[in-house]
This record gives sequence, C-alpha cells and structure tokens, in this order.
Amino acid sequence: MEPLIKHTKYVDPMIDVAFKQLLGQEKNKHLTKGLLEHVFNLDIEELSFVNVEHPGDTLEDRNAVFDIQCRSKQIGEFIVEMQVREQRHFSKRALYYSTFPITAQAPKGDWNYDFKPVFFLGMLNFKIANTEDCIHRYSIREESTGHQLTDALQFVFMEVGPFNKAWEDCKSFEEKFLYYFKNLPTFASKPDTQQDSYFEELLAAAEYSNMTKAEREAYNRRLKIRRDNYAADEFAREKAAMERETAVAGAKEEALREVAAKMLAMGLSPEQISQATGLTDEEIKGLN
Repeated sequence: MEPLIKHTKYVDPMIDVAFKQLLGQEKNKHLTKGLLEHVFNLDIEELSFVNVEHPGDTLEDRNAVFDIQCRSKQIGEFIVEMQVREQRHFSKRALYYSTFPITAQAPKGDWNYDFKPVFFLGMLNFKIANTEDCIHRYSIREESTGHQLTDALQFVFMEVGPFNKAWEDCKSFEEKFLYYFKNLPTFASKPDTQQDSYFEELLAAAEYSNMTKAEREAYNRRLKIRRDNYAADEFAREKAAMERETAVAGAKEEALREVAAKMLAMGLSPEQISQATGLTDEEIKGLN
C-alpha cells in the first residue's frame, strides 16, 4: 500500500527517484539528449545509457556511483549528477568521478591517449561559486590567455536551489530548465510554456500520475525519508541555537559574578554592586 502523502501535480526532480525517472530512463532519453545538447552546445546524433557503477582498483576503494551516465560514440561520455546536500569537496568529487570514463577507454597494450571527451553536468541544490549567476562552466584553460589546453574534460554546474528568476526573466534554455527543475513541485496546474515542445514534454514526464505503481512507491519512500531528515535537521538546528543562547547567557552571568566579586573585594557595598551589575543581594552574598 502506498503511504498517505499529499502530492502536487508534478514530482520533485531533486529527489533521486524522480531525477532518474525524468532523465535516466529510455522513454525520456530525448529529454536527456536535449538537455546535454543545449548545455554543452553539441549536436548529439545518438545517446545510450551505460552502467553507473565503477568498482575501485582495490577492495578498500569506494565504488563511484553516478546518478546517470550516458555515451555518444561520436562525441564522448556524459555524467549527469544531482546533488542535494552541500559537500566540502564536491568539485574534487566531480573530477574524481570523471576519471572513470577516461580510464575505461584505455585499451590493453600501447596507447596514444586519444580518448573521447568526458562531460560532467551537476544539478546542485547549493552554491558552488560565489557569483550571482547560477550556471558555471569549467574546462582546462591557460590562465592568462584563456586558451583551451584540451576539450577532454568539461564541467557545467547548474545551481537549482539558489535559482530565483521568474519565468518571464529566463532568457536561455539553461535558465528555463532551472526554473522548471526548481519549481515543478509548486505547480498546482500546468504552467504556460509558450508552446516550447521540450518543456511541454518535460512537464508531461514529470506528472506524478504518469508514474507506475512501483515508481510511485519508490518516490514516496524517498520523499518520506527526505521530509523526516528535514524535520530531524530542523530540530537539531533549533536545539543547537537554544544551547548557544544558554551558553552565552551563562557566560554573561559568570562575567557579571566575576566583576561583582572584584567590586566586593574593593570594598563597595552590596547596594552599589547590585546597582552596577543587576545581581540580587542574595547572589552578591553568595560571592562571599
């Protein structure tokens, strides 16, 4: 039985199950292909999904698990990852993940290192760069001239959470994509896409009612976990704030008691000390 969870018309794509439902399934591969073509300015003739788990070199190595990995034989490898929680070394993690499709192309024996490029697209719920823009592009370039050393590695990070433009202010495809990706769960009815076929199809694929029973059950479980985690995190934040307030108040009271003790040692009367510190007569007597 599906849990009793109130749903909006569209799923939240920042939940991993919904993310893979929209961009990681064969039936919606045209959406993934269109996204990658726009983001990396490419013309992709064909695209296929590949295995997303890559074992490490040793038993101690952690598996690198990609949300979505695609391949275009004519162009190269694509990694599409969704990251909700901010991580301290996320950029290094993105670089690390990108090495797996590179090393996987190395044949046995002699090799001239002519491998297909790897493109990494990160959909983030946090800021990765300290700028107002929410779309960031990185490649290997010469620092002073901007000359590109190689096209073998390219990264694009799209910040979903911090994005706050209204639809009418979105000019590029990427901005429009961010607008829908962030706001899908808030739409009570179908928004006006200005007859843009890509976003019409994206909306249709994102409808909760279009999920199978198994997909809805998986989505509901993940949604419940996220809500539970949010509630737990909120309680932890409130508790930490209260503890800080208590600690600050205790430190202030202790400082007043130290000042009062010095005033008492200087021969000031309890009345004078009380007026200066706000301590009661009983508290001042306790200093003795």
